[in-house]
Amino acid sequence: MRTRALAASIVVAIAAHGVASAQDSAAPGLPESAIVLLDSTGKTAARALNDTIMLVTVDNGVVAPASIRPVYDADGRAVSGLAIWQSGGSVLFTSADCSMDGYVYSLPQAGVRAAAQVQTSAGVVLYVGAIGTASTVIVRSILYDTGCVQVTVRQNGLHPVVATVNLSAAYPPPLSLQ
Repeated sequence: MRTRALAASIVVAIAAHGVASAQDSAAPGLPESAIVLLDSTGKTAARALNDTIMLVTVDNGVVAPASIRPVYDADGRAVSGLAIWQSGGSVLFTSADCSMDGYVYSLPQAGVRAAAQVQTSAGVVLYVGAIGTASTVIVRSILYDTGCVQVTVRQNGLHPVVATVNLSAAYPPPLSLQ
């Protein structure tokens, strides 16, 4: 009898609050409980893989990892609830002027694409690598946050860039996890 009363009260509680398995979407295709990264306009920029790596959808449904970092105040303290796009990576090119045939290194996280983020005059740009086995190429230039540097080196462990997105323009900071 006691079990029936408990079951009946659960049924009444569920009926009063809607179907137990129904979920509203915080973003298209994502359950309300999913953690997403919002840009300064309130648009969903990415979903969280961990506390600093976000999964951004770029051209043709390609999902790539992008890193964020805290915003700091004048005293060097992290501002609560705000982040910006991380930069500091590098992209290797077969052209001498960092303009054609870019390559990036694999990341240590399992199952994510090779990617690099570089600060340019237009903002932080995410360079997304192809899925598959790494290759060896002759590198003629390297793009850093500080600009393009000409080199000539044979480098292995590289993946060709298949997509780019200007994160700062597409998803303007400050960013926040919701």
